[in-house]
Amino acid sequence: MKRYLIVILLTGFASTGMAQKLPRAACTTIVGEAMFGEVDTTKPRGVSDNYHTWENGAVLLVKFMPGGSKMLRERVIQNAKEWEKYANVTFRFVADTVKTTQLRIKLGKGFGHNSAVGTEAKFRAESQQTINFDTLYFADADYYIASLKNKGIQPPYNYNQLIAEMRADPNHWNYKELRRVVMHEFGHALGLLHEQSYPGAINWKKTDSVYNYYYQTQGWDKAKVDFNVFDVASQFYTNGTTYDPKSIMHYSIDPWQTVDGYALKDNYELSEGDKKLIAALYPKGKRESDLSVAKVDITNFSKLNVESNAVRKGLVIKPSFDLKTNSKLGEVYLVARLADEDGYYIKTSNLYYNWGGTAATYLKMKLLPNSKVVYNKTAKTNLELFFPFDEMPELYGKKIMVVFAVYLDDIANNQMDKLMYFSTTNPLSIKK
Repeated sequence: MKRYLIVILLTGFASTGMAQKLPRAACTTIVGEAMFGEVDTTKPRGVSDNYHTWENGAVLLVKFMPGGSKMLRERVIQNAKEWEKYANVTFRFVADTVKTTQLRIKLGKGFGHNSAVGTEAKFRAESQQTINFDTLYFADADYYIASLKNKGIQPPYNYNQLIAEMRADPNHWNYKELRRVVMHEFGHALGLLHEQSYPGAINWKKTDSVYNYYYQTQGWDKAKVDFNVFDVASQFYTNGTTYDPKSIMHYSIDPWQTVDGYALKDNYELSEGDKKLIAALYPKGKRESDLSVAKVDITNFSKLNVESNAVRKGLVIKPSFDLKTNSKLGEVYLVARLADEDGYYIKTSNLYYNWGGTAATYLKMKLLPNSKVVYNKTAKTNLELFFPFDEMPELYGKKIMVVFAVYLDDIANNQMDKLMYFSTTNPLSIKK
C-alpha cells in the first residue's frame, strides 16, 4: 500500500504587534494545494528539490498581477535577474495581460513572502500568483519612525500609527531588505529550499518559546513551524554540498532559539555556495545537469472530465494533458482520489481502491526516457481511470471532488511519492 501523502499549501501571512520597528516577514514556500487540511510530515527538504527544477536553459515567462508601483516592479526585476548570472535560466518579464506564464508575482500588503518551489508553480491556476511579496515589510521603518518622532509622538509605536504614516507618505523603501527577499523567493522559484534544513546544521530548541515566537510574529501553527524551520533534508537533497551559513536561502537565527546558542544574521547577497549550486543545477554550455533526476513534466492540462457512467456502473475519469519525460525515469502513478466538498480526502478500508487509506483509483505506468505523450486531446480516448460505484464509500446525497495527481517513484535514489502535478474538479454529485 502506498504511503499516506497529503499536501498542504503553507502560506506566510505575517501578523504582529509593532513596537520600535516594522516586523520582518519570514518566507514560507508553497507546496501543493491549500484545500487539504492535513500536513505532509514526510517530505524531505534541503538545499534544493531536484524533482522540481525547470529544464536547463528554460525561458520562464514572468508577469505581475495587478498592483505594485512601476518603481517596485523594476526593483523586483533587477534583483530577480541576479540569478541569471550563474544559472542557465532566463526570467522574461512580460506584460500583465499575457495569459499564459510560468511565474506570476503579487505585490501587496498582507500576503506574506512566499513562492512555489520550482515547477510546483504549475499547480497554480493562471489566475493565481506563484510568488508573493508583502510590501508592508519592504517599508523603510527608520524613515517612518523618524517621521513620528518629528511630530512629537513618542515610542512605543503601534501598528496603526505606522500604517497611517505609510499611507500619508508612501514609497519609502528598504531596498536592502527588498533585494534580500526577492533573491530568496526567486531562489525558491528555481527549486532551492531553506538552507537551515541542511542535515545536522542547526541544533534547534523545539520548545514552546520558539513555537510561540513564530506564532506571534508570523501566525504559524506548530505544523508550519516544523515544516519551515525544523524539518531537515535527506542527504540526497544536499547534492554533495556542505552547509552554507551565508546562503541567501538561510533564515536568520537568534541564539535563544538554539541549544548551543548558535546565531545567524540575515544574508543580503548570493553566497559562493548559492552561485555554485545554481550553476550545477542549471549549467551553462550543457544540455542537462549532472544532478538531474528522473522527472515527468505535465503541461497543457486542459480539463479533468469526470463522467458518472450508469452502464459501466462507475466513474470514468479522463484527464487531458501533455506528458514529457527526461533522460532518466522512475515509475509513474496517475491517481484519482475522492474528497468531500470541503476538500478533505474520503477515507476507506477498501483493499483495492485505496491510496494511503483514502478512496482512490490509480494506474501505474512506465514510460520511455525522452518521450512525449499527449493524452485525451483527440476524439479517441487514450487514457482513463475507472472507479466502480460498488467499491466506493457510501456517498448518496453528498457532493464530492475528484482530485487528480501524478506521482513519481525514483527507486534508484530511494525517493518515493514525488508529487509532479495536481488538479481537482469543482464539487459534483454522483448519479449511479
